[in-house]
Amino acid sequence: MKQNNINKTFKTELEKLKQMSIEDRLWYIWEYYKLQIFAFFLVIFLLYEAGACIYRNLQDTMLYCVTVNETSLLSSDFSVVQKEFEEKNGFDKTWKKNTIFDCSLSVDDSNKEVYDQYYNTASNIKLTSLLATDTVDVLITVPQMFSYYTAQNAFLDLSSLLSEDLYEKLEKENRLLTAIDGNGNKIHTGISLDDSYLSSKLPLSDGSSLSVCTDKNHPDVIQDFIKYCLWGN
Repeated sequence: MKQNNINKTFKTELEKLKQMSIEDRLWYIWEYYKLQIFAFFLVIFLLYEAGACIYRNLQDTMLYCVTVNETSLLSSDFSVVQKEFEEKNGFDKTWKKNTIFDCSLSVDDSNKEVYDQYYNTASNIKLTSLLATDTVDVLITVPQMFSYYTAQNAFLDLSSLLSEDLYEKLEKENRLLTAIDGNGNKIHTGISLDDSYLSSKLPLSDGSSLSVCTDKNHPDVIQDFIKYCLWGN
């Protein structure tokens, strides 16, 4: 009996719609079924987010690289470098391994526009969170921010991180950059990217450097990325 009533109601609604113009149909559907429409798209959105979350949790992020205040760098440029590095290391051959390259961060507060202030604050909060959770492996930035983050103890001492061969090669090429950490120690925390393979691929600022933020994820991949950035290996 209940099923018959549902079928009758459906047929009645269908007959109403058939007698209306296209504009009236759209108005009628929106006016009487907008809650159902909202509910439908909400369910679709939640299913998509749940699926995306499960997918991300199944993946192993081999490298997380961010740039800070590289204002000339576009995400399309960065994605080309990301793809090339993934191909060189075979990460493109399996969905279980991925990399994240983010060039959206800006924490320079010199611009007083309201939008930029909010954006810079959001970027700073995001980066602070990523650093605190040992999520970011490598950070590329301009000289001013390199000194700032070293003073905040955000970067590792490269002398105790890199392999002996790689460290000596960087020394010979005079690429190691020194800064003062939060404890007043003068340490090597940066690698100059001037005249490097990466600078030939991307519009980096003069004096840009690469620093390592953590060795808790995939330190071997970090060293491979350093070699790639400098020499395209």
